[in-house]
Amino acid sequence: MDTCLRLDLLVSLQLKTPAVMTPWRAAGRIRVARTMAPTREMSLETKESFEEGNSSRMVAKDVGCSQSAVSKIWTKYKQHGMVVKAKRTGRLRKTSKRQDKQLKAICLENRKSTTKQMKHKWEDAGANVYDRTVRNRLKEMGFQYRKAKRKPSLTPKHKRTRLQWAKERQSWTVDDWMKVIFSDESRICIGQGDDAGTFVWCRSSEIYEEACLRKTTKFPQSLMIWGCMSGKGTGEMTVVNSSINAHVYIDILDSFLIPSIEQMFGDNEIIFQDDNASCHRAKTVKAFLGERHIQSMSWPANSPDLNPIENLWWKLKKMVHKKAPTCKADLATAIKESWHQIDAEYCLSLIKSMPQRLKAVIKAKGGATKY
Repeated sequence: MDTCLRLDLLVSLQLKTPAVMTPWRAAGRIRVARTMAPTREMSLETKESFEEGNSSRMVAKDVGCSQSAVSKIWTKYKQHGMVVKAKRTGRLRKTSKRQDKQLKAICLENRKSTTKQMKHKWEDAGANVYDRTVRNRLKEMGFQYRKAKRKPSLTPKHKRTRLQWAKERQSWTVDDWMKVIFSDESRICIGQGDDAGTFVWCRSSEIYEEACLRKTTKFPQSLMIWGCMSGKGTGEMTVVNSSINAHVYIDILDSFLIPSIEQMFGDNEIIFQDDNASCHRAKTVKAFLGERHIQSMSWPANSPDLNPIENLWWKLKKMVHKKAPTCKADLATAIKESWHQIDAEYCLSLIKSMPQRLKAVIKAKGGATKY
């Protein structure tokens, strides 16, 4: 028999490896214990080799196992088209379906519970299990212990407002959103932007070496900035060195928003978006926008997921973190450099996501979304 046939037989389903002889006497008989190879599918070549007339004796001799093992597997293959394994009972399941439903109810009652806490409640209901069993059952149900996402708190009123706002604009196309200029304020701290954590290569004895530490400060230096963007790219950005009230906000709009509109849109009509901060909704601010013939967009409260500039802030903070500023002057320089490095394609991709954002809000009935 050729080498190919030998290999095919070795990977055949339930084919036994050469017997490991372990003789001992019991009731006057000698028994032989055999080890089993991993279960696999019988190959097509092995089937053809039998059909060509090779006897089980020749195959067994060539492979190095018993003739009965070869005969049994070939008989099963002829009967079923494959070698069918007998169903094994295995260890009895520790819990019943009723108890599994009780665990599901315990989990949904408080999703922040640990497996140990759920185990104690489950034991009070009559189950006798280990922590590992709790995790296994929850995994079977599709539950995973994940880090909770941080989202703004939404009241029923907030959800109704968000849902109504999304429905009113669900027919807007990307071209409609291209006419909107989004704005916001954000605070950037030194060391901010390392959301995933810092990983270093070190030995166990080097964990606290200077080069292996992620250094933190108790009161990190920071800067407040204002910026705007649209589907055409980033607009003007400025560092705000004082608290923002209505008077300061009007100065920002006059010095930075107006030039941004002229640069990106020219004389075309636009829609200006800002959130519901008290300084943004002051009567003097509304009067200023009216005098400049700038249409202001209504905005639902607690809805950063609907503002694409929030994603731009995240990208900006990552870029600033890579520059590793150590003081406020370095931080201001890093912010300005990073702001001008954000390309228009990225801004356009954020604007193109607006229809999907509205669909997500409508699907969540005004609740939190992935954005």
